[in-house]
Formats: sequence, structure tokens, C-alpha cells
Amino acid sequence: MRALLVLVLMVGSIAFTGCESADLPPRLRERFEAPKPKIREYQAEQKEVFEAARRAMRRIDFTVSRAGAAQGIIRAHSGLRSGEGFGIARQNSLEVKIDSFTPGVTQVGVVVREQEESEGFSGATDIAVREHGLYDSFFGALEAELGKAGEEVVAP
Repeated sequence: MRALLVLVLMVGSIAFTGCESADLPPRLRERFEAPKPKIREYQAEQKEVFEAARRAMRRIDFTVSRAGAAQGIIRAHSGLRSGEGFGIARQNSLEVKIDSFTPGVTQVGVVVREQEESEGFSGATDIAVREHGLYDSFFGALEAELGKAGEEVVAP
């Protein structure tokens, strides 16, 4: 019994050794890490920024599917775009998180996701996109609605 316990502890410690220090190539590591949201900070109250973000979605032709002012969450999606062949369709979605940690200063974090339905009908993919023109489009529309520019914040 005691030998079995020692064996299980040894196997467990060997199995978990080096998991954090695994030196994976940056491109491979990026594929498995959740993308960090693009964050900008605005000199405005949270409620004002939230309402401006909802209007900005309409400005860039996105439909708001979920919005919660108290939580500071907006989820929106674009229209479906048909692909090259039968059964192929694409759609983008935006996940917006609006937080105010200091009175009069509000942070807006955005993640762009891309969904694609393939012709094999095996289901849709849902991939968070690190670099996309929609980031600039959304922030540009938000700044137009607010009437003020934001400052980019580097996520920790």
C-alpha cells in the first residue's frame, strides 16, 4: 500500500514537471493561449461609453445580440457572408467589456472572433482573431460616437 502511494506520487510529480517551463515556439504558444483583448481608455463615464459602444455597433453594421449595462458587456455579430462554395459561410463577432476603475475613466476591451461554416457540414469554427481591421473600425466608430479619442492600453 505504501509502495503504491510512493509510486503514484513519483509518477504525478514527473508528469507535472516542466509544464510551465516548456519552451514552445511563440507561434505555437499563441494558438493555444486566449487572445488578450485590445484595450483603450476613455475620459468618460462608463454609462456614456456603454451607450456610445452600442451606437458604434450599428455604425459598423453589427447587430447587438447581448448587452448588459450593469456588467459592462456587449456581444454583437455581423451579417453572414457566403463563401466560395455551397455550404460555406463566414461571420464575425465582437465581444466588448467596459470597465471603470476610476471615476471619469473607462476602459474598453474588445476581442474579435471569426466563425466559419465549412462545406463538410462538420460544424462551425470559432476563432478569436488577434489582428483584424474590425478592431480599428470599432474603436474609430466608438470615438466618433463619443466625440473624443482614447488611449491604447497594453494588456498585462
